[in-house]
Amino acid sequence: MKLNKTLSFWDVFAIALGQVIGSGVLVLIGIGIGFTAYAVPFAIILSAIFSIIKQLPIVFMGSAMPATGGLYVYCKRVLGPKIGFFFLALLLITHILVALFALGFAEYALALLPDLNKKYVALGILVAFYVVNLLGIRQAAALQKIMITFLLIGLSSLIFFGVLEVDYANFTDQEKLFPDGWYGFGMACVLMSFATGGAYYVSELGGEMKNPHHDLPRAIIFATLIAAFFIATVSVVAVGILPVEQTAGKTLAEVAQVILPPALYTAFIVGAALFAFATSINSTFSWATKSVLIACEDGWLPKGIAVVNKRYNTPHILLTMLLVVGSAPILVEWDMKYIIMLGSGLVFIYDVVPLLAAFYFARNLPDVFAKAQIKMSEKTLKIISVIGILILLVQANLAFSDIDSTGRFMIVGYIILVIIYIQYRSKKLNIT
Repeated sequence: MKLNKTLSFWDVFAIALGQVIGSGVLVLIGIGIGFTAYAVPFAIILSAIFSIIKQLPIVFMGSAMPATGGLYVYCKRVLGPKIGFFFLALLLITHILVALFALGFAEYALALLPDLNKKYVALGILVAFYVVNLLGIRQAAALQKIMITFLLIGLSSLIFFGVLEVDYANFTDQEKLFPDGWYGFGMACVLMSFATGGAYYVSELGGEMKNPHHDLPRAIIFATLIAAFFIATVSVVAVGILPVEQTAGKTLAEVAQVILPPALYTAFIVGAALFAFATSINSTFSWATKSVLIACEDGWLPKGIAVVNKRYNTPHILLTMLLVVGSAPILVEWDMKYIIMLGSGLVFIYDVVPLLAAFYFARNLPDVFAKAQIKMSEKTLKIISVIGILILLVQANLAFSDIDSTGRFMIVGYIILVIIYIQYRSKKLNIT
């Protein structure tokens, strides 16, 4: 599958940063406060460290063999087509998480205009970025850079006005730091890992980057670090000014309304809050169809759905399917926390597969391994991959502890269906 190479480093960096910083800084901080109160900044920092460890092997593979649908391509080339498609099938179902971004956007829009209908606003913003991405990846990337600029300015204003109002004594009181013990802190880490770990999805855009061997690794690492800094700093303001009871489970609008002048509060909601979710939605539409294009080309999925518009160079059928998947949780009115935990549970399962690919990378593709722009020994890559897998197993265990039996049944049932489909389809494709 050949797509036009139009993306610069700044395009990819903006897409990666937008993917990470949206839900993490605006919605998940409040939920994290509910789990671990004043320890939430520490949970964010630890989660960011874990995210970088888990992403380093993927960054290495991206520097060696960037490709359209990168994550799927890495897995199938190293581990084989069956495991590659298994990874993709789990990744696809987590696209329901785009509903989280849309619902978050709607909540903040209602903070300014309470008479709006939350469901219609959420659906409307999905449709808006669906249309933007139909018009081409360059247009989506250009808009992303503008929104990211306003987003960072908005978050900086909250930090500037709030950082001197924080009561820092609360961050040294163990009872206030861990009201639900280490389990609550662990759950906050799981939640914030979802917030800090999304930059590596731009690996899917490797085939559309002008200089992917250099730009892809830098974009992933820099976006993760900058997002972690802003999320952690904002969380200090969020939990350190108002009583925990007023901020736990709430959005940043509650805090912003208290510490910002009225005019700046409105600007914060528009420039930071709305753009944070808008950038995440735009990012998801930008990368989420790429692996599916390659899987269709490989025969796992119908080739008819992978049609690329000749004028705009975009997969309009797949983008439409993504719109439907993202809209479904909104239409059935699932709880946002349930969407997060269900999605993150699957994330921690499928994230193991690329790390397994990295572990066997040098053995199975020695020539490609030697061409990597990032220099790392086989032993080092294996050690980091194993550490990443262990982190994921712990996070997955914690994530599933907060999912009810219905959610677990849905996840297990879906995995079984995927395995059955792979066995059936592999016979048709003569894959052993």
